[in-house]
Amino acid sequence: MTQVVQSWMLAIALSFVTASVFAHDIGVSKAELVEGSSNQYQLRVHAPAMMAARFSSPQLPEGFEFTANPRGSQLGLWKAFEFSGNRPLTADDMLALPWERDGIMLTVYWADGSEARTLFKNEDGLIAVPMSDVKASSGSWVAASKRYFFLGIEHILLGIDHLLFVLGLLWIVRGGLSLLKTITAFTLAHSITLGLATFGLVSLAPAPVEACIALSIVFLAVEIMRAREGQTGLTHRYPWVVAFAFGLLHGLGFAGALSSIGLAQSEIPIALLFFNIGVEAGQILFVLAVIAAMQAVDTLKVKIPSWVEVIPVYVIGTLATYWLFTRFSVIAVGA
Repeated sequence: MTQVVQSWMLAIALSFVTASVFAHDIGVSKAELVEGSSNQYQLRVHAPAMMAARFSSPQLPEGFEFTANPRGSQLGLWKAFEFSGNRPLTADDMLALPWERDGIMLTVYWADGSEARTLFKNEDGLIAVPMSDVKASSGSWVAASKRYFFLGIEHILLGIDHLLFVLGLLWIVRGGLSLLKTITAFTLAHSITLGLATFGLVSLAPAPVEACIALSIVFLAVEIMRAREGQTGLTHRYPWVVAFAFGLLHGLGFAGALSSIGLAQSEIPIALLFFNIGVEAGQILFVLAVIAAMQAVDTLKVKIPSWVEVIPVYVIGTLATYWLFTRFSVIAVGA
């Protein structure tokens, strides 16, 4: 009878200890992915023995297989899964973790000495870990060049604030040679700051940069309206100077977008080159489309009332002003 009572007391004590442990559980586990030699990897998660059952076998990318127990091995307070492949993990790969957690804070230690740390959340019972989010390499310089080239095109064509600035320049600057100089100045300027920021030589907080980009569009809208009133502004007299000055700011915006992609340390030069080429390709496509539209209107001799002509300018200016105030509010809140 005494042994029965002691057993019950021990069970109750253990239940209190367990309850105490889980009472402070925030639902996010610490995890690490370590790249070894010869495409060997170890994925480990902080999991005391009482929690180990929550961490079932990861779903590996194609071409990879477990080199130890697929259900994982308990190493002290960690549960580890070891796997390898006939190639390294690349940015196109993804680990799928059917773990009973709200998320994981994953730190990746790559073989080249670089590290990445990101929070991944559980969605519909699965924690998806795209390798592109943790600075995985593209696998080859050809794959890297294609990846960053198309990312550059995508960024400029979806970056409406950058496109509106270019549109403002096209609105003001007429004539082939003057337009060529202006666009070249803008390209050169944002290429300079993109490179400096990517290599860590220049660093500015994203919020002020984005606010200044919005301000550059407001400035051009004001310049356009002043010209309609017969006042020659700075942009009309020295368009390439204005394009270069604001291009430096836009380059910092491009750098922020590039860094958010998750650059592999070994791919920075390739990423910088081909992302910039992609941005330029997208910019050229936009410029050609606008010029073609202008020429079509001239060819068709469409008569547009003067009051209609200013509507796009007001739309651009109003939108940019809205961005300006919302981005300044972000700065004020963070101050």
